[in-house]
Amino acid sequence: MKRIISLLLVFIFTLFFSGCAVKNDVLLTKSTVNVSAHYLDQVFMNTLSSLELIAKTPEAKSVDWEGVKSYLEELKNELPGVYFLVLPDGNYYSVSKDFTNLNLSSREYFEPLFAGEAILGHPIYSRSTSKRSALMAAPIILDGEVVAAFGASVFLDELHLKINKYLSLPENYQWLVLDADGYSMLNNESDYILMNFMEFGSESFKNAMTLAFENKSGVMKYEMDGKKTAYYSKLTHLDWWLIIAKQEGKIPEHKEKMILSLDRFVPELKESLNKIDASTAKCINETNTDWTSEEEIRDLLKNILDKNQGIFEATFITLEGILRYIEPADYKNFENSDISMQEHVIALRKDPKPVFSTGFEAVEGFLAVDLAYPVYDKDNKLLASISLPIRPELLVKPLLKKSMIPDDYELWIMQTDGMIIFDQDQDEIGKILFSDPMYAKYESLLALGKKISANTQGEGSYVYLATDTDEKMVKNVMWQTLKFYECEWRVVLGYKPYKK
Repeated sequence: MKRIISLLLVFIFTLFFSGCAVKNDVLLTKSTVNVSAHYLDQVFMNTLSSLELIAKTPEAKSVDWEGVKSYLEELKNELPGVYFLVLPDGNYYSVSKDFTNLNLSSREYFEPLFAGEAILGHPIYSRSTSKRSALMAAPIILDGEVVAAFGASVFLDELHLKINKYLSLPENYQWLVLDADGYSMLNNESDYILMNFMEFGSESFKNAMTLAFENKSGVMKYEMDGKKTAYYSKLTHLDWWLIIAKQEGKIPEHKEKMILSLDRFVPELKESLNKIDASTAKCINETNTDWTSEEEIRDLLKNILDKNQGIFEATFITLEGILRYIEPADYKNFENSDISMQEHVIALRKDPKPVFSTGFEAVEGFLAVDLAYPVYDKDNKLLASISLPIRPELLVKPLLKKSMIPDDYELWIMQTDGMIIFDQDQDEIGKILFSDPMYAKYESLLALGKKISANTQGEGSYVYLATDTDEKMVKNVMWQTLKFYECEWRVVLGYKPYKK
C-alpha cells in the first residue's frame, strides 16, 4: 500500500513539474494553460485518490489511528499539509500531533463529509496558525455508514512556491487560480492567496471572470495594474480556474517606496485595536444577552468573531475563572478549563473593568494578548467576563503591506518589560529582549532596549552581526508608543544597516 501511494505521487509530481513549465523564450499558448490546469487538477485528485485508497484498508475501517498513521505520513512527505483522521463527533487525530484535542464538527464541510461526500478543494484559513490551505477529504464507509474520514489540508503557500519555481514565467506574466466563489486558491504572489478577487479586483477583471466562470476555457482581456491578456482553463474535477495573464506593453511604474512613517503607522494600529474594542463593547451592550442561556451566549461569541478578523477565539469565563464556553467549536475540548490564575482574569475580578493583558503563549503555540470585558447580572453584580485572545501579528501584517515598508527597513513591537510582541522575523516573537540568550552578546542592543523601555519615543542605534557573517553592522532605529488601556507598546522602526 505505501509503495503504491508513493509511486502514484511521484508520477503525478514528475508530470506536473516537468510537463507544464513555461520557459522564458516560449510564447504563452492556450495549450500551456490547459496542460497546467490538467496537472494541477491531478495533484489534488491524486491526494484524494490516495485517501480513498487508504479508507478501504482494514485499519481504516476499524478506525485504528496507529494502523493508518504511517499511510498518511507517506502522503505528507510528498505534499505538505495537515493529514488527519476525524471521528463522527468532530474530534480528530493528525500526523504531527496524534490526538489534537480540537474539534471540527462546526466546519462547513463536516456534515457533507459525514453524509458520505468527498470534499474537493474546500478553502481553509486557520486563525490560530495563519496557514492557508485547501482540503481534500474522503469518508471511511463500513456497512453503508460513515465511521470516520480522512482529510488532507494541503498548504497553499508551499504549493505556490513549487509552482512558481517550475513554471518559471517571464516577468511580464502572472498566474492565479480562482475557485467558483472568486477566492484566489493559488497565486504567483503569496499575499493574494485566499483573497476574493471578485470583491477586491478591478471592475474589468470581475466582468471578465464572470464570463470565464461560464466556460471551461478561453481568452479574456482586462485591466488591473495595466492591460492584460489572459488564457484560462477550468480544472477537470475541482471548480477552480487557472489563469495565466500576459502584461500588454510596458509594466506600469510603481510609485517609489517611501520610508514607513511612524506618525501614520502607530495611529492606524491603535485604530485597529479601537475597532475591536468598540465592536465588542457594542455587541455586549446592545444584544441583551440572557446570561443564563448557553445558546444566547454562544451566539454573542460567534457575532463578536464574525466582526473581528484579528480575533481567533471568543470565550465566556465565569467569576470563578472557569472557561465555560468557547467559539469557534474547534476549541470546545478546552471548555471548563480552570484559568483563574491568568493575569487578566485576576485583574478583572479585582477591578471589574475592561482589561488588556500583556503577551502570553496561547495553548495553540503562538503569542497572544487578551482583551476582557466584565459581564453583569440583572442586579448589576459582576457575573462573568467575555475574553478575546488577539494575535498582534494578524493586526500588524496587513498594515505593513498597506504602508509598503521597504525591504531594507524592519518594524518590531516591544512591551516595556522587553517582550517582543511582533517582529518580521517570526522566530523572535515572544522572546524577552533582556533575558533571552540569543540577545545576550549584543550589549548595544540591550542598552538601547532599556532606553526604548524607559522612554515613550526616541531614536538610537545598535551594533549586531550580519546574518551568517562575522561582519559588524549598525542599525539605526526610532520609536513611538501605542497606549491601549494600561498597556504600552513600543513600535520600533529599524533603518537600513550600514557598515561600522
